[in-house]
Amino acid sequence: MDQYKMNLILRVAKRHYELGMSQIEIARAEHLSKSTVSRLLGQARELGMVKISIVEPKHAFVDLENAMKDAFGLDRVTILPDVVGSRDVLRKDVCTALADDLSRDVQDGEVVGVAWGHTLSVLTAVLPKHIDKKGIKIIQLNGGLSKALYDAGADHIVRAFVHCFEGEGYLLPAPALVDTAEIAASIKSDSSVARILTLAENCRTAIYSVGTTGHSTALYQMGYFSEKDYEAIEKLAVGDVCSHFIDQEGRIASRELDARVVATPLSEIKKIPNKMVAAVGIDKAPAVLAALEGGMVNKLYIDQPAAAEIMRRKAAQK
Repeated sequence: MDQYKMNLILRVAKRHYELGMSQIEIARAEHLSKSTVSRLLGQARELGMVKISIVEPKHAFVDLENAMKDAFGLDRVTILPDVVGSRDVLRKDVCTALADDLSRDVQDGEVVGVAWGHTLSVLTAVLPKHIDKKGIKIIQLNGGLSKALYDAGADHIVRAFVHCFEGEGYLLPAPALVDTAEIAASIKSDSSVARILTLAENCRTAIYSVGTTGHSTALYQMGYFSEKDYEAIEKLAVGDVCSHFIDQEGRIASRELDARVVATPLSEIKKIPNKMVAAVGIDKAPAVLAALEGGMVNKLYIDQPAAAEIMRRKAAQK
């Protein structure tokens, strides 16, 4: 494309987007047809001369946010509206809100623990390009190797956070769940795994979502359970936190099963002072409520329908 055409596209774009001129006004000023102006504006967007972003207004869910903070003793609740009825859009909005808070919530020299899953994968796509913190260590909170052809994306998630903070990264090279407690204990004693579990004891910030139960969930899709075994778990658990299945009161649903989990112990996760949790969807309300009741959340990022459902369930318990 010659320089004259480039200048014309730029001039038309500036007239429209910076000076607020209509396409008809630009056509008159440049001695062009309105259709040509429209085409040039399209080319300006295609060439990257114009970038359009939508800035959502702050929605007033202050009363609901404060009610959740008071009910569960939370440090922060951020509630996002379901504007277009799309779970994918809503998940991105919720994750963006969490990502925007990382620069103020993560401090120099911290160990930051991250889990894996769909929500965390979306979060990596909206992370800032760079957060200026020094000496950050990123650790994987729970094993993510799959028995089936299912990619949990754990390595990608850890690498994305490492890139964002320019820190050091530590993967947990193990499955989330193994056949026996003895195998789990053996894996945890391996030096590479033990090192990460030790780092987790000094973790100040943890970032994760809360899983539900069901055959569409990651832990089932990864091939850890037979259908019969999983049906037994569903009778006890409402969801999982970092691969630890919990009941409706936020307690370990099955001690026998939990002994087979290769992950930072739930008792250690509860001790982490800054637990940032993102969750989307009314179907997650029982599991998120359990995590809240069990003290596994300090800062919650959630959609308005799910938040309202959690508070409805909380009120029904009285």
